[in-house]
Amino acid sequence: MDLGLHERVALVTGASKGIGRAVALALGTEGARVAMCARDLATLDAAAADIRAKSGAEVFTVAADLSTLEGTVHVTERTRERFERIDILVNNAGAIRGGDFLSLPDAQWITDWNLKLLGYIRMARAVFPIMQAQGGGRIVNVIGAAARNPTATYLTGGAANAALVNFTKGLADLGAKSNILVTAVSPAATRTERWESLLAGEAQATGKPVEQLRLEKEGAYPLGRIVLPEEIADLVCFLASARASFLTGICITVDGGSTRGVYP
Repeated sequence: MDLGLHERVALVTGASKGIGRAVALALGTEGARVAMCARDLATLDAAAADIRAKSGAEVFTVAADLSTLEGTVHVTERTRERFERIDILVNNAGAIRGGDFLSLPDAQWITDWNLKLLGYIRMARAVFPIMQAQGGGRIVNVIGAAARNPTATYLTGGAANAALVNFTKGLADLGAKSNILVTAVSPAATRTERWESLLAGEAQATGKPVEQLRLEKEGAYPLGRIVLPEEIADLVCFLASARASFLTGICITVDGGSTRGVYP
């Protein structure tokens, strides 16, 4: 299937590792020109070099802190200077920490929401006028499945992710008249560096072997495993493509059937 992504310009945030890196590689393999954004330039450049070698894509890197308005403006302007347009925005930057609700300080809520929640909002606000002037575009938000699966120890992440699902739907309504399609992908636990570090941290805290925890946690999913970042990337590519030209305002949960509900 030709996704129609050849020569399209895609800006991917949080692109140096995990899901973001997989998305950048998948888009590059489909022929898109890719701008990769993250805070650490060395890690970002290493990821970009690997993606160029594997895909042959034109890849541009720009380091910035998207928890600030200045960082958002910098990334957007540098990307447009390089490619003259932005056809696709994939919001992915930010990992919200959990913890005991009564013990979490205000600073943690503010710091984590400033990158994940407000970072997505700022990036969308920055690229929206560009896409309007071009006659359209795609915005795909990567939003954790905690949006629909509340837990008492992850209220920071669940609340922010739920807000981003709402934001996705509202922004889709705003973008429709300008042919800006806004969708979201909502992964559950994903086999990334972060997942491995979370397992290691819990193993240390509980005294359980890492492999025992892995079997317990991953085996609880109906398919007996967790999702791969490449599987998330495939869905992002589809939603950003010409093949998804009548899909907007939706959030697709990718969790192997673990969410208990009758919505997508």
